[in-house]
Amino acid sequence: MTDDAIVIAPAAPLHRPAAADPNAVVPGGAALEFLCFTLGREEFGIDLHLVKQIVSPPPITFVPRTRSYFLGVISVRGSVVTLIDLRQLLGLDPAVRDKASRILLLNIDREPVGLMVDRVTQVRRVAPNDFETNPILEENPATAHVVGILRPNRSEQITVIDLRDIIEEALR
Repeated sequence: MTDDAIVIAPAAPLHRPAAADPNAVVPGGAALEFLCFTLGREEFGIDLHLVKQIVSPPPITFVPRTRSYFLGVISVRGSVVTLIDLRQLLGLDPAVRDKASRILLLNIDREPVGLMVDRVTQVRRVAPNDFETNPILEENPATAHVVGILRPNRSEQITVIDLRDIIEEALR
């Protein structure tokens, strides 16, 4: 493992329900856990248990004749990982790789997949009643996969997205 890799979940996939149903995710009303990151000026959250590792972007091998949101493939400890630009997948401008860019290696039951994000901010642990499900939002690609909103305080809003649904759609 390189010095810039952070392991935040076990290597084996955790078979937990999606964060869209907070009562199903954590029995007994315990805190929900979301990994938060930025895309542009917006902060997003995903179920922490869907992320196996966070790494700095290694060299990317371009794969011709793929959809625009496929950045290519990368090698992580000898495994070939499909790299997806989450910004483009959500209908935003393409990612601009810089020192803060990170790749989220996913813990899903598919081929190895990594998501390029602008910056990882933190892990949020919130009470189930602080997670607002089914927000009413304008219909567009960036909001099609929103499952809820976190409001840690009056000045912050974190959009929680259904990552499993997004990946399933991208890899069809």
